[in-house]
Amino acid sequence: MLLGGGVFELMTHVVHDLLQHGVSVIAEGNFAASSTLFRNVPTCRIVQVHLTAAPDVLRERLRARDRHGVHYDTAAADEIAGRAARGEWGPAPLDGELVRVDTTDAFPDASSIVSHSVFS
Repeated sequence: MLLGGGVFELMTHVVHDLLQHGVSVIAEGNFAASSTLFRNVPTCRIVQVHLTAAPDVLRERLRARDRHGVHYDTAAADEIAGRAARGEWGPAPLDGELVRVDTTDAFPDASSIVSHSVFS
């Protein structure tokens, strides 16, 4: 298993444990619908904020990033844009509120996301 896969498995355990104990959680990542994170989710209120952008915009953003070596954004830009174009990272298969945010043209102010009743 690649490090990325291991991190997502660990995240699943941590998120589920926190939810079982009534702790609010924010889980951020490029989750596929098949992710173990979405299996046997403890009973809780779910608000999913799904951010997306046009695949060509994602490609250019990834190519422009300057992050430390463990991230391979530039090398994976074409692959990620292709996977996004095929719809691999749509909203997660979860019951609960879904807030969709398209960042193709701009990143919204966080307050505009919150205004969608995320924290009500």
